[in-house]
Amino acid sequence: MFKKEIVKDMYHFAKLLQKILMKSPLWVAYFLGRLIGLFLYWHPRKRRVAFRNIKSAFPQKSSSELFLILKKSFHYMALNIIENLIAPRIYPYVTIKGEENIVSPKGIFVGIHAGNWETAISLFAHSQRFAVFAKHQKNKALDRFITEVREQGKIHVCFSLKELIRCLRNGYTIGLVIDHGAEKDAIVVNFFSHLVPTPKGAVYLARKFNLMIYPDFCYRQKLFSHVSEIGKPIDPRGKEYGEILGQLNKIYENYLEKYPWEYFWYYKRFKRKKNRNVVILSDGKSGHIRQSKAFLSFLLEEPYPISVKIIDISYRKGPRRIIGDMLAFFCGRNSLWGGWVLPFLVDKKTWENLDHIYADIVISTGSLVAPINKLFSSYIGAKSVSILRPNIPLAKFNIAVVPEHDRIQADNAAVIKGALYYPENINDKAEDCKRFFNLNNMKKISFFAGGPLGDDREFMANLKDFVVQLKKFSLRKDYKILVSTSRRTPPEAEDYLEKELRDFVNTEAIVIANRNNYDFIFEGFVVSSDIVFVTNESISMISEIASLNKPCVCVFLATEYDKHKVFLESMQEEITFLRKPYDIPLIKPKASAIFEKNKNRIKEAIGKIISKVS
Repeated sequence: MFKKEIVKDMYHFAKLLQKILMKSPLWVAYFLGRLIGLFLYWHPRKRRVAFRNIKSAFPQKSSSELFLILKKSFHYMALNIIENLIAPRIYPYVTIKGEENIVSPKGIFVGIHAGNWETAISLFAHSQRFAVFAKHQKNKALDRFITEVREQGKIHVCFSLKELIRCLRNGYTIGLVIDHGAEKDAIVVNFFSHLVPTPKGAVYLARKFNLMIYPDFCYRQKLFSHVSEIGKPIDPRGKEYGEILGQLNKIYENYLEKYPWEYFWYYKRFKRKKNRNVVILSDGKSGHIRQSKAFLSFLLEEPYPISVKIIDISYRKGPRRIIGDMLAFFCGRNSLWGGWVLPFLVDKKTWENLDHIYADIVISTGSLVAPINKLFSSYIGAKSVSILRPNIPLAKFNIAVVPEHDRIQADNAAVIKGALYYPENINDKAEDCKRFFNLNNMKKISFFAGGPLGDDREFMANLKDFVVQLKKFSLRKDYKILVSTSRRTPPEAEDYLEKELRDFVNTEAIVIANRNNYDFIFEGFVVSSDIVFVTNESISMISEIASLNKPCVCVFLATEYDKHKVFLESMQEEITFLRKPYDIPLIKPKASAIFEKNKNRIKEAIGKIISKVS
């Protein structure tokens, strides 16, 4: 009973407001529209959704341009609502262009939620019978009032397809929008470079009844003056749904390029889009960018077209990095002010790149760029993915990919073993490697030498002991040897390995990474080998070998400390350890299922965000 009274009161309030505005000076309507527009603009959720949609449509525009469009669109939208209440007073200020394009008294007018379309078609309905298809509003008072306003404007309102068809058969021109209320089997059509489901009802009726389609767009010329442009008719005969809808979407894109503030951007046009834009923020470290790309590879397995851009991040001079961590700590999930502080934190080139890009998902690896990820993704309303431990709470991100050895937990954390890795083009790299080194089909072992963690002398002494045992093992078991150093390998170790193994009878290939290196070496050597030996300081190489499902033997050439020790403890069930005196025949190498374990955790985390990017 109480609810019915509220509905009744709301309806009577709307009627009273309409009567007052019909008799008030037009500046009162303008002032009220301005006031409502400001209220809508400062509504956090509405402003956030509208800004994100504008950004997705016009990524090339600067933040200042986007906010200008945002403010103006809310103002115009509110003013349109007020004008609809007093449509008869606005009719003299509406110009209809393109009436000569109407080749038949019957047809289908197609529009979008832009400009004062309601008032324009109301004026048109005074000269020709006109019906529109609408859905009931959840608020019954509002629904009743809007229907009455439309009927006062000579517009017949249909709430079912059956009723709409009846109007068509009775000679009505009908009006439909193609940017809202898409059905489940809607055609996916490009709109501002996004694949969005687009209602096909208008095209269906045009094809069924052999009617012309008239695109119509309304825009404000000045204060209360409007122009409603009726485009050239589109003949649906012999054309597919997607072709016609694509043509219509392109027409409205062209209009919105000129009059972007006319659109009702709060409508979630892009909410169900089928493509995803991904931005990777890079700190310049190859290991970090490799892990970001690994996460991207898991994303690419999802059934969505994905476009990718990589942005290099550079801070301004001074303690901007520390300030960035502090600001990111106080930044919410969706905070437009995140974009306002970014120009203060990053250099001019970085901000220009960020300011002219759009993303659904932002990925970064490492603590250096984590605060920029947080601030930027919050600013544009994107989902954020942080890999490795940041300096701010994990809860600040939508997904936090952290290695098990960091020993941290969070509800949004995908805890993995080792470093994130995704094998790509493995067979191709193995073939390239085989051809380059002319490798035979005999069984092989490979050895990846890193560098010392602390004591160089200890490292060199143990390296010499291990190489002696490796050579004996290869001769005893008839294994060919593949050897590669890394960027961290000291010159003394490189010289020793070359001297001992270059001309060794069982050596098939030796690569000194600081002199010559190729992108197929690592995967090529690992895939070609039955057993892979790697020095104990390399977290990434150990993780990647285990991920390639090859028996990995971690060779301790130096005392492990802190981070490395914890990492190796977390991997003890996945790999084999070999300590001094390096008695290789006694070990029992085992392959690891680490990749599948990590993949399942990553995919589970991705599943929680990939379908909810808007």
